[in-house]
Amino acid sequence: MNAAMTEIDKASTANAGVVAKAMSKGSLMGARGNSGVILSQIFRGFAKGCQDKEVLNSMDLANAIKEASDTAYKAVMKPVEGTILTVIRKTGELALEYTENEVSIHELLTVLIQRAEETLERTPDYLPVLKQAGVVDAGGKGLVFIFKGFMDAVLGVETTYSTEDMKIDHAQAELSPEDITFTYCTEFILRTHIEDASYLRNNIEHLGDSMVFVQDEDLIKVHIHTDNPGNALQEGLKFGELVTIKIENMRQQHSSIVEAKHAEQSKASTPVQAAAPTPVAPVAPVIAPVIPLVAQKVPYGIVSIAMGEGLAQILRDLGVGVIVEGGQTMNPSTEDIVKAIEQCNADNIFVLPNNSNIILAANQAKDILTDKNVYVLPTKTVPQGIATLIQFNAERDAETNFEHMKAAIETVKTLQVTFSVRDTVFNDMEIQKDDILGVADGTIIQVGKSVESVTFNALEELIDDDSEIVTLYYGADLDEKTAQALADKLTEKFDHIEVDVHEGGQPLYYYIASVE
Repeated sequence: MNAAMTEIDKASTANAGVVAKAMSKGSLMGARGNSGVILSQIFRGFAKGCQDKEVLNSMDLANAIKEASDTAYKAVMKPVEGTILTVIRKTGELALEYTENEVSIHELLTVLIQRAEETLERTPDYLPVLKQAGVVDAGGKGLVFIFKGFMDAVLGVETTYSTEDMKIDHAQAELSPEDITFTYCTEFILRTHIEDASYLRNNIEHLGDSMVFVQDEDLIKVHIHTDNPGNALQEGLKFGELVTIKIENMRQQHSSIVEAKHAEQSKASTPVQAAAPTPVAPVAPVIAPVIPLVAQKVPYGIVSIAMGEGLAQILRDLGVGVIVEGGQTMNPSTEDIVKAIEQCNADNIFVLPNNSNIILAANQAKDILTDKNVYVLPTKTVPQGIATLIQFNAERDAETNFEHMKAAIETVKTLQVTFSVRDTVFNDMEIQKDDILGVADGTIIQVGKSVESVTFNALEELIDDDSEIVTLYYGADLDEKTAQALADKLTEKFDHIEVDVHEGGQPLYYYIASVE
């Protein structure tokens, strides 16, 4: 929503079609997680319904909301009822029924908000997992708030809210100056009447790397890292008029960030190790390039999402070129993933979401980058991602690699050991706040008070006669000695398996374990 608001602020007119298009564009790039991606598609459909309309009457608004529902459903391969989709569908259906004769916008929104709230309360009837947990769908609730925001705007009510400042670490501080291949980050917008800009694109592309080239009607947006920004601007001037220009010295930026980080570290007190994992605030993820970016293309590039430096390093060692920091509670946006893909100067790029809630955003990023050959592997956990990397072979063609890597997902079982944030019931298991949970491939299979016993008992359920290797990735709140003691216990119990221990460094999860 922040990204949508930013784009709306740029709109130079109160024209309904223009504002709706800006909202659609901003939400597309800012989308995080499944609900965020679906919401961006809702806004996309809404914008279609508002196209070429200066103002909306109630019938226009009803049609736009119905178009929003239809577009969102088409965008999801397997729509699940009891989610934000159900709320927008039921609301859209009523909107058309209610506006057979024109009514006031205020009246229409009143009945739509009531329908949305009633549908939200019934989401547990559609989705049993919600009923077991005693909650309604979060995405659907978010949509209700958006409709209420529409109503506030109509009534002239200004909503006040505050946001808590959050600390964001800059990945650039971890880079070496040698990793910056080109000095100047150069961006400009060109106004032109040429329809085919491929010649201009080709002339600029060879000047550096990290090229982004987008044409929209009479405007062309260019972004490139180069040592010769003047040459890029001169090429643009051959085809039209420069509207905006931004040139930044990335080496100077890097020095400033490093100096700021050192100053901050010198003020910081000695950290105290927490007794239990601390929930991670959903701050904007940062993209951490881990290899020098070069102008010459390579056959393959790999992007992976991960939380925890230990896990990130393991993925790098297995060939991942760009790590996007993110995961549970910290979903990277579509734009974050787009930027990561753009950093891969490769003919074929594989993306490992490693979380079921990020797969949609990754696919949306792929659809945006129509000029790149991108493959999104439906990995829901880091162990699944690691399994796909082991199957990667640079000698194979991209399609064969994709099929082999995708097949590897089914060869690994994943256990994630975390804690409950509230009292709830799942599969007839009573769960209390702060209980330790053993979650196997998305399903809670063990509940208890001890991290060691829950982990051991859960792995005992997952290990069978065909199992050969168990890998334990211990989190930020555990140490190697504790993890090794658990590994020794497992080896003693199951003499036919090998147990490996690695530092994962992940928050939220005491252990992430794979059984292969």
